Amino acid sequence: MRETGETRLTIQDRRCRRLPAILCLILAPIAAGAADQPTPPDATKPRLDVASFKPPEYPPESVQAGEEGRVGISVLCGVDGVVSDPQVVEPSGFARLDNAVLAVVPGLRCFPGHDTQTGEVVTGRARFRYTFKLREPPPPPSHQTTLQLDREETLALMAEARAANPDIAIPAATDPEGYSAAWSMTLEARFSPGAFQPPAYPADALAGRETGTVTAAFLCGRDGTVQRARLIRSSGSARLDDALLRAFPTGAACQPAHAPKNGPAVTSWGMMAYLFAPPEMASADKAALPPGGN
Repeated sequence: MRETGETRLTIQDRRCRRLPAILCLILAPIAAGAADQPTPPDATKPRLDVASFKPPEYPPESVQAGEEGRVGISVLCGVDGVVSDPQVVEPSGFARLDNAVLAVVPGLRCFPGHDTQTGEVVTGRARFRYTFKLREPPPPPSHQTTLQLDREETLALMAEARAANPDIAIPAATDPEGYSAAWSMTLEARFSPGAFQPPAYPADALAGRETGTVTAAFLCGRDGTVQRARLIRSSGSARLDDALLRAFPTGAACQPAHAPKNGPAVTSWGMMAYLFAPPEMASADKAALPPGGN
């Protein structure tokens, strides 16, 4: 058995006809000077069996970091159709992406080449490329959501606000009117425009794809700065809880509530419910198999 020179992956027309049009455009090989008429595969050269190709996983860390690139791989095609000796011949610039493509090589099969004169089956190298491309960013999977508090949680916050304002008369929440007035004075602080930066999904929560809603509050002082933050309801994940609490830094600009009738500022709570969800893999365009041409 002899070894031939390197060739590049081609796709047979009969395979393309069974695929959706958009996928055909991705899979169809590019022929020099004639991209609209793919060149038939050369049976004398080794080529990969497209049916054996399983698209690599887009690494979640790469999605989060916005890493994109094309990876070129060269493999040895044996006479028995077994693929071996993968080599990165066109690095993407990101080791995670290169390694993701290398990880699918053990499952590949190939069609060996043939000697043009003797017809003898020969080994040789074949090359393919895979492009990692992120789509336009979808709406963030993590976002503020509807705030839901029970009466016990609300009364606890009101009690803390009363303790922080010993010189201001805050109505007792013993009836609907008093409850509404106490709410307005103790639970309606806001961040100043631009002061709140939505927290990123924690990188250390990616492995477990942790999801949950965190409800937290920040205490806004009369001077218009955040004094402290506290957790109201846990998401069930300490990582997610901490991510939202870190978004309420001490000293951040805020707007406290006020006593009625243009009364003084009240040290008061601002509240938020925040849903954390891992970056959607659907936001990554995992091309089925890029062209093997130029």
